[in-house]
Amino acid sequence: MADQAKTISFGSRVGIASTTLKAMTAASARLWTSPFKGQHGAHNYFKDVIFAMMRTQLGNTNLEQETYTRVPTTQAYLGFCKDHGIPPESLTLSSGTQAHWLGNKNAKRVLLWLHGGGYVVAGGAGHFQYLVDMKDTLNAQGSDTAVLILAYGLAPENVYPTQLTQAVEVLRYLVKTTGRIPSDISIGGDSAGGNLCLGLISHIAHPHPEIPALHLPTKLHAALLLSPWCSFNTHTRAYQTNAEKDCFDRRALGRWSSAFLGSDSPFAGDFYSEPVTAPAYWWEATASVVGEVLVWAGGNEVLLDGIEEWARRFTKGYGKQGGRVNVAITPKAAHVEPILELLLGYKGDSGTGSAKVIKDWARAKL
Repeated sequence: MADQAKTISFGSRVGIASTTLKAMTAASARLWTSPFKGQHGAHNYFKDVIFAMMRTQLGNTNLEQETYTRVPTTQAYLGFCKDHGIPPESLTLSSGTQAHWLGNKNAKRVLLWLHGGGYVVAGGAGHFQYLVDMKDTLNAQGSDTAVLILAYGLAPENVYPTQLTQAVEVLRYLVKTTGRIPSDISIGGDSAGGNLCLGLISHIAHPHPEIPALHLPTKLHAALLLSPWCSFNTHTRAYQTNAEKDCFDRRALGRWSSAFLGSDSPFAGDFYSEPVTAPAYWWEATASVVGEVLVWAGGNEVLLDGIEEWARRFTKGYGKQGGRVNVAITPKAAHVEPILELLLGYKGDSGTGSAKVIKDWARAKL
């Protein structure tokens, strides 16, 4: 796979060390300044320090360094399975794209998950643990459910609409090859994965001109969108008000959107790749694609304005045709907070209540 290439210039090698030093310095400084940040900092002291380090690391890294240091999704999945004593189970689609199971591949219900990472960073242990926990929660209440994670091609080697083509392909596999009915399939995604979920339901409702249409006999059961990346505009108010509350900033997001779209133009996005650009009427047809939708976001996200604007348009169009949508904004929560909590070592909720909001919805709807 292209995202496994491991070549890097000498300058970028040196840059990795320099960026790491900057991140450590930022964290050290935040140890002293965090108590004085008040409402301008993250939810608690620990996260405030860690997020300062993450913002510095991500903001000062370039694409060459990211592609060099990342562990591909497939490799990360195999490592996670080994560490947790889970037998790996993968499939390879006709295009060569892989997808990986968590749980019984013959389960009646499937949650197709599209991972986040700005289309540049691979899926990792935080994603897999979060999805294992969700699968176990659903199965504990009698729902025979497995999760399938798509290892889509990462940017900058793979640009839009490659990832959407692959998402359509894996959903087609679930319906046409495994014989599952769409009402037994839910889709979900975090961040860029939420973006891809929206591209997927847009394609089913309005086929993308470069991708074969996918006709479903029934609606998909539900869609779960965690901090969906709806807008590539990095100059909204939340980028200022939440600048020191979230785990990244406009530097990383601008770099990733340009890599994904293959363009630095602010007008490169379309209705499929940048959901906030689609008007309300576009989303009317998606009410015949998916039955229920949860949109979750954190109140401390820099992406918040884009999510809320898209959600208003989506609710107006999708809801007009009978679609059921729940938009939940959790105060003081950061981007993809429930997954970040696992990455940061929390054994339960860190105090924002984010995980419970999502888990309660999943129990009731999935």
